[in-house]
Amino acid sequence: MSIVRKLATAAILSICALGLNAEPKSIVFGALKGPSGIGMVRLFEAPPLSADGSVVQIVAVPSADLMTAKLISGEYDAGVLPINVAAKLYNSGIGIELCAVIGDGMVSFLSADDSVKTLADLKGKSVNVAGQGATPDYLLRSLLKGAGLDPAKDLKLEYELTYPETAVALASGTIVYAVLPEPFATMAKMRNPKLKAVLDLGALWTVQTGQKSYPMTALVVSSQLASERRGAVSTMLDACSASISWVVQNPVEAGALVEKYDLGLKAPIAAKAIPFSAYVFTPALAARKSVEGLLSVFLDLAPASIGAKLPDGGFYASFD
Repeated sequence: MSIVRKLATAAILSICALGLNAEPKSIVFGALKGPSGIGMVRLFEAPPLSADGSVVQIVAVPSADLMTAKLISGEYDAGVLPINVAAKLYNSGIGIELCAVIGDGMVSFLSADDSVKTLADLKGKSVNVAGQGATPDYLLRSLLKGAGLDPAKDLKLEYELTYPETAVALASGTIVYAVLPEPFATMAKMRNPKLKAVLDLGALWTVQTGQKSYPMTALVVSSQLASERRGAVSTMLDACSASISWVVQNPVEAGALVEKYDLGLKAPIAAKAIPFSAYVFTPALAARKSVEGLLSVFLDLAPASIGAKLPDGGFYASFD
């Protein structure tokens, strides 16, 4: 056998050996630190094996901006995002699909002022809104418009404080009215038991839209992963659903894991907030109507925040 044939044969055998020994690539899944990642916390304790034998590697991510960058670059195969951010990525041509809504409405309007009974009672007042351009902001503005109020003229919306700063300022009485998502609403009430939800934003949303709730958090995967490894994605989604169910049923144990894996909250606060945090697992197709209901608010008030249109049907994955 010539030297050339020997080399060719060796190369072929080497390639075959690599193919036989190759293991499926791990799925890298980003979970946001803070309330959005709490439902996934059990996966940190026991990362699931996918259907093809690969490991789901779950990573705690400090911000939605970093999560977005990692998904765009392909470094992450799956991740947790605010609903509007996921829609904007899809509308921008990034290959992602919505698999499930994992967090429904968890925004509270808090105050110790019992005189506020309706949205009309906010006229002339200053309201602190944590998270300008996020769901709490657009939710409140949409509800105000629905009540016949002009958010730019009839009251003053303040955005200077971060979520934790808003909770502290509200509890101390430095500010009187605030819109806060969980777990920061719970943090404020733990500091000052006189605080309560004087307006039920969820109920007001239901009256205005006919929807039971509004979605806040999306679980997305890359379109390539969804196409090439459907079984692996399906197994991962089952594990996510099971984690959320366990968190809801075991808030104290889940709170301990949140602190253990540095998801941004101390165990007692996480445990106290979980029952008020509306963790769910609603598959994309079942969630589409409620997702479009919320995204329509973004489209009306800030079209660029979702890519100037509602996502088409390709946004909603199905693994049935």
